[in-house]
Amino acid sequence: MVDISLSRREGRELDTATEATVIDHYDSIRGNPDAFVHSCLFIEWLLHSVTGSEPSHPMFHLIRGVQDNFAAGAPFWPVLCSGIEKALRLSGFAMELDRCTRCGCDSRGSSLWNASSGGIVCENCGSAGSEEIPPGLIVFLRKSRNGRLDEVRNLKLWRGGYRQCFDLMKRFAEVHMETRMNLKSLSVLEALENDR
Repeated sequence: MVDISLSRREGRELDTATEATVIDHYDSIRGNPDAFVHSCLFIEWLLHSVTGSEPSHPMFHLIRGVQDNFAAGAPFWPVLCSGIEKALRLSGFAMELDRCTRCGCDSRGSSLWNASSGGIVCENCGSAGSEEIPPGLIVFLRKSRNGRLDEVRNLKLWRGGYRQCFDLMKRFAEVHMETRMNLKSLSVLEALENDR
């Protein structure tokens, strides 16, 4: 991880790097294939979803927190999913997890999800575009939203649950960012997991 200072001269369109400082080499991530591929997937997600040229201290601290947790070792999936949820919020694409995205009522008991409307919908507002998702995903995302990454590491989902969570957030992001996210690191991660 590197902290870079940039400057732009008047009349120019490109920034010039004026100072670069290595914050951490993350040798433990580079030496662990699982940590490395999860780290690549998180950074690749950010490359697809973070826009703008202004520095964002909260995003910088999130990236560092995710990398620090990956460097600490497994489990990687809860940190990856939590990091993505937090990155979505910081990027202005928060998922609604408490109130119906259509009528605004408290929807904490609902497990209906509508990516195009922005999140959870109540039973009355569910439509053909809504899907039933496991209630545990909503619980995980709520805890992730309010918890620190080192706390989220200990949250457990069923086998395949983190992948369901990742896919849910990916569909949500693709709808709201109006872009297709072809994540090359995801296929590497799948190959790594299938080889076990």
